[in-house]
Amino acid sequence: MNCLRGLVTLSIMKNPVAQFRAARSVALSVMVVALSVSGQPSHAQDRFDALRNDPEIHEGLLAISIGRLVRNHCDTIDARVFRAWAFAQSLVDRGISLGYSRAELEDYLESDADKDRYRSLARAYLGARGAAVEDAQSMCRLGRDEISSQSAVGRLLIEG
Repeated sequence: MNCLRGLVTLSIMKNPVAQFRAARSVALSVMVVALSVSGQPSHAQDRFDALRNDPEIHEGLLAISIGRLVRNHCDTIDARVFRAWAFAQSLVDRGISLGYSRAELEDYLESDADKDRYRSLARAYLGARGAAVEDAQSMCRLGRDEISSQSAVGRLLIEG
């Protein structure tokens, strides 16, 4: 009710300074009401928390990130294109089942913060296994190990 009264008052004021103060007061009131009604933090990244916290999507995107690094840094290993596409599609289907649209899923995948997070996790995975993108031999060795163990990463790759 105070917000409505503030908007009415704002519309009939003649003094620009008073209008600014009233507008600021209305804006603050609207923010307080919106936050108390939603009970949720207001930063935009929160809309993707369900994707970030879903084990299937998280592990799947991490496997894709690691596989991409391996194939980009080892000349003898490539992607199993159809299998990788089908796997990626299963992750899209999972995201849709969580209530996200294709456009929202694309926004998540294009998020610089999330790209950086997955790159960091993938590099940590490589480092824990003695591989580094600067060392093609170590990347090829890791790729062969992943393929032979039929890990989630290895199922996306093929040597040859």
